[in-house]
Amino acid sequence: MNVVDVEPYEDSVARGAWSASCWLQEGYTVSHRLATESVASAAGPLTGHMHAEDFTDFQVPFGTSVFAFFGVLILLLAAHELYTAASKKPLLADHERSNNFRIQFMFLIIWFGFFVNSSLIVPLSLDYAIAMGQSATASGVFLGCGTTLSVVGLIVGKSLNSETNWNQAFARKTYICFNSLSIALNLSLAFLTQASVHWSLPARQQFFWWSQLLLGSVFGAAALPTISWNTLWNKITPPQEKTFWMIMAQCCRNGGFLLGPPLFAAISWAVRRGRDVSPISLMAWSFMALAGWSLLSLMYASLTFPLKINPLPETPAEVHEKKSAQALEVSPEQLPPADREKIVWLMIYYAFERPFSVASIEVATIMLLEVSYGWTAEFCGTAFMVIATSSLALTACSTFMLSSKLMTESMVFFAASLSGLFGVFLLFGNSGPGSLLLADAIVYGGASVANGIGEGWACRAATPGTSYSIEAFRVRNIMGVNISRFLAPIAARFIVDFGGRNIYALLQLVLCTLGTLTVYKTVSLVWQGTCCAEEALDAKLSLNTEDAICKDASDPK
Repeated sequence: MNVVDVEPYEDSVARGAWSASCWLQEGYTVSHRLATESVASAAGPLTGHMHAEDFTDFQVPFGTSVFAFFGVLILLLAAHELYTAASKKPLLADHERSNNFRIQFMFLIIWFGFFVNSSLIVPLSLDYAIAMGQSATASGVFLGCGTTLSVVGLIVGKSLNSETNWNQAFARKTYICFNSLSIALNLSLAFLTQASVHWSLPARQQFFWWSQLLLGSVFGAAALPTISWNTLWNKITPPQEKTFWMIMAQCCRNGGFLLGPPLFAAISWAVRRGRDVSPISLMAWSFMALAGWSLLSLMYASLTFPLKINPLPETPAEVHEKKSAQALEVSPEQLPPADREKIVWLMIYYAFERPFSVASIEVATIMLLEVSYGWTAEFCGTAFMVIATSSLALTACSTFMLSSKLMTESMVFFAASLSGLFGVFLLFGNSGPGSLLLADAIVYGGASVANGIGEGWACRAATPGTSYSIEAFRVRNIMGVNISRFLAPIAARFIVDFGGRNIYALLQLVLCTLGTLTVYKTVSLVWQGTCCAEEALDAKLSLNTEDAICKDASDPK
């Protein structure tokens, strides 16, 4: 009897547990199916065959050597900051001669770091987005979303310091603190991404979007002191050197864009070691590598960033007139205020046009090589070394022509912009990956020179205390770059996925045409100013000659 009474009770419990497990299993199956269907509906013709299930979930965890590396660097950074607080001078800083190679090299490292942070994750971004249950267009959002909060950081950071009421010690403090915060957020992102490898597909889909907020915070914290250190650069760099150093800065930006993919290839080789590793785990390692680079960069800045600076000596008016007579063309700082303001605003517009073109070329090239031509992510990264070499060679030739006075800055500026426009025509058709890489090399090389000269001119034309000061220019300029970097990956990958290579090439043609027109308007102001200066000089010489003749005629001898 007891046995008979117990059996129905056990059967009911078993049936209840079985029914609950069925309900949970059914709920998981439905959510997984809905997630898969949403990804399939968002995929374009080019990536419709790629699914999250195609990738392995094999994970490579962070080792003790990684923790030791960060621990040692953090201790060294803290020790040096304590030493600086006691001695009132960083180890490598030069408080007597503010403009020196070490601090200019620091600025170049900062520019390189900004752009390598974006480009290193480009080769893996498509596989990572698919593995997280997203589409190719979502991978473009992933690449550009970090720049959104960086714009907020720029706007907030503008009020941290002022060019007219400059506090050098505070500028150094804000740079160290906010970049330390950025590194801490980057490490958090790396650990969370590594943990998400074995999560369910719906959970990974949600984390993909939440991670954008964390990635944006990384960029936003790093962007807070950007206006301050750009103002410092403008205060310590002589006007005649600004164009050269801005060309070098543009080389470092493009170098960051171009060397990011090869650096990812090296990271992937070191992590994989012949194994098939999850793209999510590889992305976590990429975030960890970026945090390591940022910490090394911060270490050098801590050693070099001065606590005080000496203002540049003012050049006498006679020297300005002598230089104007000897120069091949007038410099932007010698133009009338109205023309100087026009140059600043034209270069702000240019910051929206050319970075959009450059950023979209990079992400679209990676996608075309990987999906259309079957290249691996690592091989795509290595191929960008060819583009980097060609770009640096073109920049070196342009710098040589400027230093040897073979061409004026305006002619090199316009020629570099035209070369980028002509290079876009190689994107049309379907002549294989060779024409694609050649077009990238021409556009990148032209962008390095054109952007460098353009920003150098804008910095020289900027005037303190006006609406076109260096602070106003830098805020709008970097906002333009960041907005373009946000929109370009999304637009480029969407157009390539749904429209193909030729529609994408048409977009590039429109962008490069607009950029070339902006450059022409800018150099026209300098050409017009040069003509006016030559006419004024001729009139002055003629007047001096007439005075000499009259003096000779009135001489009794």
